[in-house]
Amino acid sequence: MAQTKVRKLTPRQREIYEFLKDKILNRGYGPTVREIGAKFGIRSPNGVMCHLKALEKKGLIIRESHMSRAIQLTDWPPDRKWGIRYAGELSSSGVRSPKSEERLDFSDVGNDENLDAYRMKDNSLADEHIVAGDYVIVRKADSYTSGTLVLVRKRGKKPTLARYFVEEGEIRLEYPGKKGTEAATKNEVLGELAGVIRRY
Repeated sequence: MAQTKVRKLTPRQREIYEFLKDKILNRGYGPTVREIGAKFGIRSPNGVMCHLKALEKKGLIIRESHMSRAIQLTDWPPDRKWGIRYAGELSSSGVRSPKSEERLDFSDVGNDENLDAYRMKDNSLADEHIVAGDYVIVRKADSYTSGTLVLVRKRGKKPTLARYFVEEGEIRLEYPGKKGTEAATKNEVLGELAGVIRRY
């Protein structure tokens, strides 16, 4: 059935479909819009979305709006589940279950070219709830949000995390355990804290 539908695709739609299928079958999840655009030289995200909508309309893929990599093949085994089942909100009073079934996809945390992971060796960031053994995920960007944690490399020193502030157009950093802030240059900031992964 799928092969009949594939024969009705335009050459570009067929190329994109085969790319999607390869990533899903061999990597375990579909590519992002940016990955598709880079692969086929499509600069506009809207251009990629047009192809995805066409493939969806022709019954070859299904897209889930609440998942970041939510492209699924319609001829994929129906019992295959994607992502982690969302079981609800957890608190001291118990669990508040979601109203509908939902799955969360965290695969993008480890598959973004702008992300780097660092493993903490000590408890120097315990006040930030980051301890030895944690993996700190840092995202490189052109600009950073004032008040967030960033990875900094000062001349002659090893990289470390610091609180990032912009005061009157000047970048200032506040290091854990130290009072006050000190000036920094843009090229000293390596990235912004995007998440922390802890394995037990």
